[in-house]
Amino acid sequence: MQTRHPAKKAAKPQKSPTASKPTLTAPVSQALLSALLAQEEGASLDNALSRALKTTRDLDAASRRKVVTSLTELNRRRARLEWHLKAERCRISPHHLLLAYTALETGGEAKGLRLSDNDQVLAQSLARRKLNDPKMPQATALECPPSFEGPLREAFGPDFEREMQAALEPAPVDLRVNLLKTTVAEARKILRAEDIVARATSLSPWGLRCDPGTNVSASNAFKEGLVEFQDEASQVAALLCDAKPGMQVMDFCSGTGGKTLALAACMQNKGHLVACDISEVRLARAKLRAKRAAAENAERKLLPAADDKWMKRHYARFDRVLVDAPCSGTGSWRRNPDARWSTQSAKLDELTKLQDTIVTRAANFVKPGGHLIYATCSLLRRENDDRVAAFLNARKDFEPVDARTIIRDLPEAVLRLSPAKHGTDGFFAAVLRRVTIPA
Repeated sequence: MQTRHPAKKAAKPQKSPTASKPTLTAPVSQALLSALLAQEEGASLDNALSRALKTTRDLDAASRRKVVTSLTELNRRRARLEWHLKAERCRISPHHLLLAYTALETGGEAKGLRLSDNDQVLAQSLARRKLNDPKMPQATALECPPSFEGPLREAFGPDFEREMQAALEPAPVDLRVNLLKTTVAEARKILRAEDIVARATSLSPWGLRCDPGTNVSASNAFKEGLVEFQDEASQVAALLCDAKPGMQVMDFCSGTGGKTLALAACMQNKGHLVACDISEVRLARAKLRAKRAAAENAERKLLPAADDKWMKRHYARFDRVLVDAPCSGTGSWRRNPDARWSTQSAKLDELTKLQDTIVTRAANFVKPGGHLIYATCSLLRRENDDRVAAFLNARKDFEPVDARTIIRDLPEAVLRLSPAKHGTDGFFAAVLRRVTIPA
């Protein structure tokens, strides 16, 4: 049975919100500096924010929001800020990044920063500059790290600039309606009653989209499990699994369970669904999410280093196995602007080896006639098409499936979404069928 979605034009990316002009207060500045220091030590943006907000006193609700938005926007401008600092012959540090952000972007200053005489001269000089300078290299102006410029130019060709510009825009708040509890129309109505405007997404039949920055987590619709946060691209990838009631389905890299919940809804809580991950913390969070969503047909399995007896008993048992593999995350930069500069994400040799290992291991659980769905939130052919080709070359018991037999309106045989063309995160998915090899 085919699933069809309407072919609509993607909504135009929302404009980046303009930073407010007022000077940053001392508590806000101190929290931002603390977060930047944590990032310098390797913390993600979310973890850095969490640490900074816990350790900074005198922050009211408005100030906390200011810290969150300012740090996110600073990370979205990091390459350009560093370019200006280098042009001023200044070293790159959390202190100077914050000074440059306030001078170039807000036109004010960061109260509470200890500024030397040289810093004050630097701030005055930076204030006379413009963030987007025509002398900048194109990749710098587009916030594209040097390690990714070549692979992304290869992936996009003449669309490179357009796609990178779209990846600079703040992401919308995408929601997946939980069909186990409500309908899309009813969910929109309930959200509207809480003054949350949500419009239907163009690709996912379960999706709703709100403007960037919309606070949905405080709504009753979210607290009661009627909607879940999930980018439209991830929703379409779950749709591509074509999971049906009564099937045996495995989410091999389940994380905190976003796609697991989408699969449970597709299966109408009928059949067997297994969510696998290497992290007990992520699986514990997935359990809580499943309870809120009333997803009752899923069990969780902590993956050991090597397949154990339970796993071996389940070889060749599953109709669908989804592998949302760890990747560089290049497709999620608009949502996670700090990920551009992650040293771990840039280690493509290590990532591709890991991807090959994971998909090979997961393939053992697919029964003859069943589907293996390989997916990433990467825009790079090296992590996508090349990995599928390598797997098919090694495993003659699998063959490609044209994704258009599942979702009719796709333009090619694999799922390939991007911020500029589709208004979604960048995403790739390929469907592979296990076949019986004659003896």
